[in-house]
Amino acid sequence: MDYRDILILMDSTPGGSYRAKFGADLARRWKAHLTGVFLTSEFLLQFGAGESLYGLPPDDIDWLLRDHAKGVEEASEVAKQMFRDGVGEGNVGFDFMKVSGDHPDAFIACARRADLVVMPARMPVYMGQKHVSAADVAMASGGPVLVTPTDDYAPPVGKRVLVAWNGSREAARALRDGWPFIRGADEIHVLMVSPSGADETDGMLLRLLERHGVRPNLIVDSSKDEHAADVIVRQMAELDIDLLIAGLYGHPRLQEWVLGGVSRQLLHDVPAPLLLSH
Repeated sequence: MDYRDILILMDSTPGGSYRAKFGADLARRWKAHLTGVFLTSEFLLQFGAGESLYGLPPDDIDWLLRDHAKGVEEASEVAKQMFRDGVGEGNVGFDFMKVSGDHPDAFIACARRADLVVMPARMPVYMGQKHVSAADVAMASGGPVLVTPTDDYAPPVGKRVLVAWNGSREAARALRDGWPFIRGADEIHVLMVSPSGADETDGMLLRLLERHGVRPNLIVDSSKDEHAADVIVRQMAELDIDLLIAGLYGHPRLQEWVLGGVSRQLLHDVPAPLLLSH
């Protein structure tokens, strides 16, 4: 399996330009189609917008609505041009679309119809009061989400891959969703943070990878006084990792996703491109 349809969440900041170039590199790698998505907002759907219009003359209300729509449209055009510039010349099929950011289900519906989503850990909706989080998308879309750092990062990504493994369903799902990267990597490291060490089933994991033509380096970190997320970040730095593959942990509570401590820490400060799956 390869990624054939990649969704890039765009905005008009420099980060949008980074993501466009990153997505174009991935699209060339797998001959994938690239879709840029910009999240729009409507003035009347913002918190307290209706109350703020109360008592205003109709002409003022019309001006506010038109000014908001104009600002959103101008920002979307900047993002669209960034996306086109990032794709550049080459054999990459691409398109660009605007999706409402006032309701997260709109973007999640798009994510469910793509092989891979590329986005930052948290994307604010332009001129809106909502945001879309990578955790929400990964939990709800049923597919992998590639979370990008806020700073610049240069393609190619996925040459030195670290797989975070704890034997869970989420870790297994992330492993399978990450096969296109794993098969194309120069180095594959499998990290287990386990004070008790590896067991027989972990040998099965290595044999699985070897049967796919991958010869991984197994790292069993038995640290007892270090948080698992700190171990992962430390190993990434020591191995010069440019892609981390990890399962996303959490459960629904009062319609909110409550993340596990490792997921929360990695998403708070993304050290390198992070492939998440739930």
